[in-house]
Amino acid sequence: MKNKTLMLLIFTTHLVLVAIPAYSQQSANNKRPNIVFIISDDHRWDALGAAGNTKIKTPVLDKLAREGVYFRQATTHISVCAPSRATMLTGLSPHQHGYYSNNYLRPDMQWADSFSVPTFPGLLQDAGYRTVLVGKWHLATEPWLTGFSDVRTWLQLGASSYTDPSLSKGNSRKTETIKGFTNGIFADDAVTFLGSEAAKEKPFFLWLAATIPHGPYQPNPSHIRQLYQDKTNADLLPPGFPKDIKSNFLLFPDTTQAGMFRFVNYYEAVSYLDEIVGRVVETLKKQGLSKNTIIVFIGDNGFMSGSRGINGKVVPWEESVRVPLIIHAPMFATVKGRNDVPVSSLDLPGTLLSMAGVTPPESWVGRNLNPVLKGSKKHGIEYAVNEWTDTVNQYRNLAQRSIRTPHYKLILWHRQDKPDELYDLIADPLEKTNIINSPAMRTVHDKLLNQLKAWMKRTNDPALFWAKKNGKLQDLAAEAKAEADLRAALKFTPVKVDPFIYEAYVGRYEFVTRFRVSVFKEGEKLFIQGDGDKAELIPKSETEFSNKGQTNRFTFFKNEQGQVTHLVRRNSIEAGDLLIDMKGRKIE
Repeated sequence: MKNKTLMLLIFTTHLVLVAIPAYSQQSANNKRPNIVFIISDDHRWDALGAAGNTKIKTPVLDKLAREGVYFRQATTHISVCAPSRATMLTGLSPHQHGYYSNNYLRPDMQWADSFSVPTFPGLLQDAGYRTVLVGKWHLATEPWLTGFSDVRTWLQLGASSYTDPSLSKGNSRKTETIKGFTNGIFADDAVTFLGSEAAKEKPFFLWLAATIPHGPYQPNPSHIRQLYQDKTNADLLPPGFPKDIKSNFLLFPDTTQAGMFRFVNYYEAVSYLDEIVGRVVETLKKQGLSKNTIIVFIGDNGFMSGSRGINGKVVPWEESVRVPLIIHAPMFATVKGRNDVPVSSLDLPGTLLSMAGVTPPESWVGRNLNPVLKGSKKHGIEYAVNEWTDTVNQYRNLAQRSIRTPHYKLILWHRQDKPDELYDLIADPLEKTNIINSPAMRTVHDKLLNQLKAWMKRTNDPALFWAKKNGKLQDLAAEAKAEADLRAALKFTPVKVDPFIYEAYVGRYEFVTRFRVSVFKEGEKLFIQGDGDKAELIPKSETEFSNKGQTNRFTFFKNEQGQVTHLVRRNSIEAGDLLIDMKGRKIE
């Protein structure tokens, strides 16, 4: 009897000891915060009620801004979709991670399945987090190889229709058409995850990336449209929006006036996203997760919306680089409401890692925002840096480095003929007067320049070696003629070639953006087709073809064995734009 009792005691003790580590781990997990990281798309900083815009309806985000910390001076490190997301994933600048623009990647990153550096979600996953992706991706790397343990409903490319989109699910790029509002579909999937047992098993990181308010801006649900019924652009212009717009340089020449940008639909889209954020917030509350969950809301980049005659981003001016940023972290923040510290999207990965108890890599140059969230005045954050890295592709004339404080902004252009710029953002918020040559601004200029150069040295920025301005202008006429000659070469008289050569070109091709096209024969003609209708390829030579009805050219390349390896598509969107070259490899 004594032996049986002893054996039972030993067995029971063993069970308790075995159970202790699991229980301790679960307790430790529960203390670590969940993170919901919501990204809006092409979102002007002032398209938000909390920014002082009384014409837009964003009650959920405004409440988050009041109850959390709203960074009114926040900027994106690079103002275009894919590089901005790559920066927030890697904690690095584009000149470090290799995503220079949407259409051009550093050669070693072209078609790369993953980043060669640690990623923000990957480090969280290594620390025991469930890392979940829902929504827009827009990167060539595979999300399941970029740190996400749970890839749910996602959009491969940079934009989509607002209804009935072609989306992927799980660890596959295979797409299917899903009925409904695109961002409502994303919201449904995110809410489904948040309401599942998986959201309670261990701490999670949810990357929820909307396509709002990126074009086409509509259609939106009828109850959202009613919010702006009978409103005109004149009724909805953001505070301070310039009334006398003149086109001083065109990024998209079809939009030279504010009246050509539909603020009605843009605001509808933002209000719909506000409703979606509300669904996320309510689900967190319902599931008992809100107290231990950090919510971050940020725009990937701003949008000019007709300011300065531009309907795009990329440029270093306020409407393009400033973004809405809200951090709602009640377990960390001791302050609430508006904050004017000049934080950057580059600061977020490291800050959130530190909140999760993970040490950021030493190579990351983002600042830790925790002292700011706790109300410290000794955070040391004086400025934010912005860059456009691409000097070889579509927007190569816009390569720049800039540094911004809440008071001043200094812009250094790559081109020799573009004068550098300095603005007093308080006295001149629309950046109309370049004061870089003002003697009174010499001290300000020198301080900003020294801070920018120190940052560039720390990040091994190749911009350090850009040629110094020497007062000599480039031969702009010669450059314009060369570009015009290249564009003229895209239009040609068809020639007759042996259709037999088409056999070598037939197959599937994948561009560096992961967009795929098919080249195929029908009879004695060659065609190309992506997501839309097929188009006939008209021969200029045995290797060069024009897409019928378009100003572009497809050139096929072969290796030494005579096998077709890739094609290059050269196209021009408008006569005033630089040409774009995109490389596509043959995959089938």
